[in-house]
Parts: sequence; C-alpha cells; structure tokens
Amino acid sequence: MNEDYEEKGNTVKPSLLGMIWSPGEQLSKIRQSPKVWLPLIVVTVLSLIGGWLMILGPGFEEQFATGDLQGENVDGLILFTKIITIVSVGVGPVLSILVGSFILWLINKATSSEATFKQFFSMNTYIGFIGAIGAVLNGLIIAIVGGTVDKLYTSLGSLVSGEGFLGGFLNGIEIFGIWTIILTALGLRITAQWPKALVWTIAIILFLFTIGGAVITGVTNNMSGI
Repeated sequence: MNEDYEEKGNTVKPSLLGMIWSPGEQLSKIRQSPKVWLPLIVVTVLSLIGGWLMILGPGFEEQFATGDLQGENVDGLILFTKIITIVSVGVGPVLSILVGSFILWLINKATSSEATFKQFFSMNTYIGFIGAIGAVLNGLIIAIVGGTVDKLYTSLGSLVSGEGFLGGFLNGIEIFGIWTIILTALGLRITAQWPKALVWTIAIILFLFTIGGAVITGVTNNMSGI
C-alpha cells in the first residue's frame, strides 16, 4: 500500500486539503518532499481565528460574574483569560508540533528508519491542519450559541453531561483529536516507515495522554467551581 502512495505522490507537492480525503497520499508526498512554512502559517492563522472566535461567544464574560469579583478585578480577569485562551488555542498547537516532532525524532534514533526532523515536523504540521479546522468549527459554534473552551461541541461531553472525572473523560473523546491521532499513526507508518507495533504503541500513548489531560482539566475545574 505504501508503494501505491509513493507512485501517486512522486511529482505533486502535499496538499493541506488533501489531508481530509486522501491523507495517505499526502503523507507519502511529505516523506519525499516535506514542506513546512506555508502549512505552518495556515495552521497558526486558523488556530488563532479559532481562539478568537471562542472568546466572542455569549456568556463568556458572564462566567466571571461572582460576588467576590467586581469592577476592575473582573475586567482584568476577563482580559487575562481572553489572552490566555487565544494564546493556548492559537499558539499551543504550533508548540505541540515542534515538541512532538522533536520527541518523534529522538524515538526514531532507536529505529532503522532514516526519517529526518524536517519530515516529522512537516508531517505533524499537515496533521495539525485537522486540529485547526476543529478549533475554527468549535469557535464558530461557541461564538454563535455560547459555551466554554474546556467543553468542545465536537466531543462526547457535548452529548452526555458529566462533571469532574467523568466530564473530563467525556470531553477527551473528541472527533478531531481522535482523527489527529489516527493520522499520526498513519503518518508514522508511511512517512517514517516505522513498524506497526511501534506506531500503534505511540498512538495509544497519545490517546491516553489526551484523555488524561482532559480528566485533569475536568477535575480541576470542578474543584474550582468553574
């Protein structure tokens, strides 16, 4: 199957939109001709737009309306939270791409693969396009109907209510997050040509980290009353 992708991708540059309907073909092209700057700019801009949309939703500022916070204290907290939201949603994915690529590159040293850091960085950037689409989609929905960043509409938590551990677990099962993990596994198989056992071990670890992070967020928010 990998050979078929290579034959199709030997003359064409990888496409961001192609990651939606022909990811295997794009990942093969990335192995032969990794591109970084344009896709990275697109992913960053889309993520920033998603973060900006999330702070426009009705009810965003009302969640800070408590008896303990008034006047300038509320305004300062709201401004700080807006900045943190935009930065975390907009810049966070780029940092994740950089750090994730470095970790994969280090792991690659223990394999027989000849994949380079640039190939990993390009692969993760193109995969990050899917997450950026998710950020914009959730941002649009939040901007229109309201909601919070920690409970995305594309997660199971939007369909089944839950608080604390359960709420975090449900929020961790998110469409674009799972899609990204699957594409990462596919990319490691096609772009880096890692063995299947290692590929799915990494995928499972990524899934567990995603769920763990969501659970910690849910428990923390529940304890703080958010």
